Amino acid sequence: MEERAGARLGDIADAWDDLARRALERNVFVERAFALAAMQHIAGGQATSALLVWRERGDGRQLAGLLLLAARRRLDVPGLLRGWHVPLSGLGTPLIDADSSEAVAAAIIDHLCRRSRAGAGLVLPMLATKGPVAMTFAAAARARGLPVEALDRHERAVLDGGQDAERLLQINLSAKKLKDLRRQLRRLGDHGRVRIEEARDPQSVRDATEVFLGLEASGWKGTRGTALLQDRGTATFVRTMTRLLAREGRCHVETLLVGEMPVAAALVLQSADQAWFWKIAYDERFARFSPGVQLTLALTHRQLAETTLTRTDSCAIADHPMIDRLWSERMAVADLFIGLHRADDVRTRMTLRFELMRRWLHGAAKRTYHMLKP
Repeated sequence: MEERAGARLGDIADAWDDLARRALERNVFVERAFALAAMQHIAGGQATSALLVWRERGDGRQLAGLLLLAARRRLDVPGLLRGWHVPLSGLGTPLIDADSSEAVAAAIIDHLCRRSRAGAGLVLPMLATKGPVAMTFAAAARARGLPVEALDRHERAVLDGGQDAERLLQINLSAKKLKDLRRQLRRLGDHGRVRIEEARDPQSVRDATEVFLGLEASGWKGTRGTALLQDRGTATFVRTMTRLLAREGRCHVETLLVGEMPVAAALVLQSADQAWFWKIAYDERFARFSPGVQLTLALTHRQLAETTLTRTDSCAIADHPMIDRLWSERMAVADLFIGLHRADDVRTRMTLRFELMRRWLHGAAKRTYHMLKP
């Protein structure tokens, strides 16, 4: 077991990539191209640390597990460790070797339990609750008499492979809705020839990413000040990450154009047979034609045509008003709390209680903000 600062992970690039290929559960957001770029460019990422689980082989060491840990936040729950999860990532699932997953999960938990400063609990954020990593960590914890709780469980839309796109959309959308969308697409065509352009090679992805960033900044996110382009570090991260993934054929950008004018763009990330519909933006001047929905319909056809893909994750919030109507499959996601002392230990009980209170207060503050904002 090794602990090191996130800023010092660059020298294990090959081992990190090799582990990602052998991982029990693929997660592009914890793989090197995404995570290391985020740590280097997004504010606060530099303070990230990592637990590395190594195993000895005849030809040297092999990385068998990688868990990124967030820096301690001011006014956080005392004694609580958190897996690192930037808001831009759709999953926090750590990478553990598929052939030794139980041993790796056990080694991580045992190490944190032994560490004097480890505190009373660990939160692994944004795991697929029925995924093999969540179940492996939960089983390892329960085998040691440690409490396990799923926090903030919710479901989000996913697109499972092996389906016929037209039949899927006919099932999920009413005949009236499909007719309206086709009518809107025809009306959009009154402004110029409508087409979808796909960028896959690094230069094309670079150019298309700039189009996406510009579209997002031109809309409500730009008005609110939350567009990716408005933070220099975040914009650099997006440009770096998409370029790195495109070099490996694991990022593509879909753009809906009217004539030569882009009216919607979507970024899609991939790891082996898994894909993530990461971000979408559209030109709000064309909102009456539903350009985001039109692009998502086209993307649905393209993803299902990729026979090697088993799932595309929407990365959307629960009850998303657009994607939930188009994609009917759901994936349950939650933060996994693991107590680092037995369930009857007062430190564990109080840590969990304070964490639940913190989450409730955060949610209440967020609801109040949205009620009061102009």
